[in-house]
Amino acid sequence: MAVERQSSTLPLAQPSYIFRGHTAQIHSVQFVRNNTRLLTGDADGWVVCWKLESKRPVAVWKAHDAAILGTAEWGSDRVLTHGRDNNLRIWQLRTTDESLLSTALPVDGSSLHRPRPWLLHTLPVNTLNFCAFSMCPMPSAFNQGDAALDEGQASSTGLSDSVFVAVPARDDKKVEVYRFPDEKLMCVVPRVQQKDTGMVMAVKLVQHQPSNGIMVIAGYEGGYTAVHYLDPQHRPSSKAAGTVMPEFAHLLYLSQPHTQPILSLDALPDSKIYFTSSADAAIAVHCIPDPPHNINVQFAQSSIATAGRFQGNSTGSSAASQVLTDHVGSDPSTLAGTSLDSQEAAVTDNTNSPPPTEVPPEPLTFDKKPVKPGESASAPLTFTKQSVTSASSQTTTSKPAGLSSLLSPSSPQEQVKPAAPSIPTVNSESPHRIVQTKHAGQQSLRVRSDNRILATGGWDSRVRIYSVKTLKELAVLKWHKESVYAVDFASIVNPSVLETDEAAGQVNDQSVVQPQQQLTGLGKLQKQREQQIKLKHWIAAGSKDGKVSLWEVY
Repeated sequence: MAVERQSSTLPLAQPSYIFRGHTAQIHSVQFVRNNTRLLTGDADGWVVCWKLESKRPVAVWKAHDAAILGTAEWGSDRVLTHGRDNNLRIWQLRTTDESLLSTALPVDGSSLHRPRPWLLHTLPVNTLNFCAFSMCPMPSAFNQGDAALDEGQASSTGLSDSVFVAVPARDDKKVEVYRFPDEKLMCVVPRVQQKDTGMVMAVKLVQHQPSNGIMVIAGYEGGYTAVHYLDPQHRPSSKAAGTVMPEFAHLLYLSQPHTQPILSLDALPDSKIYFTSSADAAIAVHCIPDPPHNINVQFAQSSIATAGRFQGNSTGSSAASQVLTDHVGSDPSTLAGTSLDSQEAAVTDNTNSPPPTEVPPEPLTFDKKPVKPGESASAPLTFTKQSVTSASSQTTTSKPAGLSSLLSPSSPQEQVKPAAPSIPTVNSESPHRIVQTKHAGQQSLRVRSDNRILATGGWDSRVRIYSVKTLKELAVLKWHKESVYAVDFASIVNPSVLETDEAAGQVNDQSVVQPQQQLTGLGKLQKQREQQIKLKHWIAAGSKDGKVSLWEVY
């Protein structure tokens, strides 16, 4: 009883800071640059980069003409933004560029001039289903197929620093995977044929460490979720111009854990477990299966079947060539068998036999006299008793036989659709676990980098934190008055690794940092504060009220 009384008297958790400056609802929050910056995007297309050490904006620009669906960090100098204006854009945002950008917040008015960062890439995408993009680094196995590129070309195209980006396809039940910076379409994840899943609502790219492949996790409108595997050994060839992009994604897992559309999903970094949340009150846990060992054989069967659909003529000609080779290598007496008619036999033996005797004119008059005993047995041929018209029709309708059927020109053979490859069908399975939270409309599910806790933003304006292991509700963060649309965790940084990175940065920037530290001690104090900020366990929540709350938990 004492424990219960003590827990009931604990004060409610309060946010560490409230970021104000947006005039529209917040749709995206993202920690970048080792937890020193916070990117926020609103429904009007504005993106604000906040400095967590000072809680002040360092860059403000209008990235899109419609709502921001998501943001991501590519390296230390590039930022991806996805807007509902059907565009995915990549901006160059270095630390040195922040002084060139505006710090006027959207609340200060839209008539002010705000320069944009340098735009590197723009990709037209489908945004009708409100599904944000997902990004992951490209594994080295996918780069082995580009061995034709020399080192100079690889450095110019940036293949060593390439990323995969998954976006909803033009067909709202499919997913397209692009490679940047060359903007190449690498894969089209097909729709699930077994079930009517509805449109794609959420997507996540995860690298599968054992096979060095990519897992594409998707959540659908019908409450379904599916996992497709991208095999690095079978990829579309860049030399095949004008061909249809092959769908080389293998379906590994299919489940329907929800009765309402899936709103968000996230996976553990080891790509073994992922979580889904929906418009209903359930949170589901899914185990990602490993790709089968014979997945390469299955893909080869699928490739052969696909090639057969486009090479029906070549299949017939190759079969004819095989038959011709078999006949030529056989006994010659077999070739002169019953497959040759009497006319062909006469043509073949023309050089060795004497000239044939002329046929007397009597049989041509169609006289029904009996055959004389002295006449040759070959005189009363069967075709002499047929009219000219029927003979011509027989000539036009008969098909060549034997060796002449292989040598004479004929109509193309009938194309037969090859049988489908014997790839096992993936049936809908039950998830590993389903927990009914009694709180409908939990979205923006995020798992912290240490795999210990996850958080969701709810329609009831609360942020809930759960244990990854047990899915037990650990905390409820309540400050906003409207629905919470976006949640993100700061990465858990190891202090030893942080000290190593700081030492390397000091060596590289010694010519710039050292004079400032000699003039004043403010630089050293500021670095200490930034290091403390990086080590904090932050969680940010963006709400419909246009405000972003910053919390420190666990």
